[in-house]
Amino acid sequence: MQLLYIKEKHTISDKAFNEIMSIFGIIDVSLYKLRKSLKKIVPIQPKLVDICWNSCCAFIGENANHDICPICGEPRYVSGKTPEQSQKSAAYFSIIDSLTIQYKDPFRATILRYRHEYTSREEYISNDGKIGDVFDGNRYKSLVALGLFPDYRDVALIASTDGYQLFRQKRNDCWIVLFLNANLPLSQRVKKENLMIIAVIPGPKSPKDFNSFLQPLINELKHLESNVYFDYFILLMLIELYITEYYFI
Repeated sequence: MQLLYIKEKHTISDKAFNEIMSIFGIIDVSLYKLRKSLKKIVPIQPKLVDICWNSCCAFIGENANHDICPICGEPRYVSGKTPEQSQKSAAYFSIIDSLTIQYKDPFRATILRYRHEYTSREEYISNDGKIGDVFDGNRYKSLVALGLFPDYRDVALIASTDGYQLFRQKRNDCWIVLFLNANLPLSQRVKKENLMIIAVIPGPKSPKDFNSFLQPLINELKHLESNVYFDYFILLMLIELYITEYYFI
C-alpha cells in the first residue's frame, strides 16, 4: 500500500511500477489486487448525476424530470440510445463516507476535537478580540448564539468552489467543490491529503444554474444536520466563490 501511495503521489506509470515490483521480486502482488484492497479500506465511490452538455445545470431537484436543458435547450440524453444514456455527468463524493472513515481512526478522532478545544480556551471565552481562526469570526459566533455546536463532536466544514482551466488555450472551464474540515488544526487543515473533494463539474463552460449542481451536497448536509446518520453532527458551511455573479450562504 505504501508503494501504491508513492506511485500515485509521483504519477509513476503502471508499467514502471510493475517493473519496480519485479526487480524486488514481488510477484504475488499486482496493481489490480492493490487497488481492490484499497477500495475495501476506502469505500468511497462517486455518485454520477446527469448534467447539461454545456454544463448549464444538473438534472436534479427541480430539473430532475427535464429531458432538455431549460437554459440552452440541449438534449439531456444521447440520441438513439436504448436504454437512455446521459450525454454528460458530474461526479459527487459522499461527505458521510469521508467523515465515517476519518472518525473510525481513534488517533484521528482525537485530533478532530481541535474546534472544541480551541473554543474552550480561557482566551476565547474572555473574548480578547484576537482573530486566530474562523471560530473567532462573527459568522461562527452567531451560529453558536443560535444554539449550534453545543457538543465537542460537532463538525464545522468550510466549503470552497472555483473554476480551473485544463489547458492553456482556456477552452474548458471545469469546476471543483471541496470542503475543509475546520475541526482539524490550522497546521493540517489545508494540506492536500486533508482536502475533501466533494464534486467535480466538467466543462466546457461555466455552470449557469450553480444551485442545481449543489443540490446533492445540500441534500446530504440536511441528512447530517437532522441526525439521520450522526447523532451529534451540526454543520457550518461557508462557501467562498471567486466569481461575482453567485452568492451562497
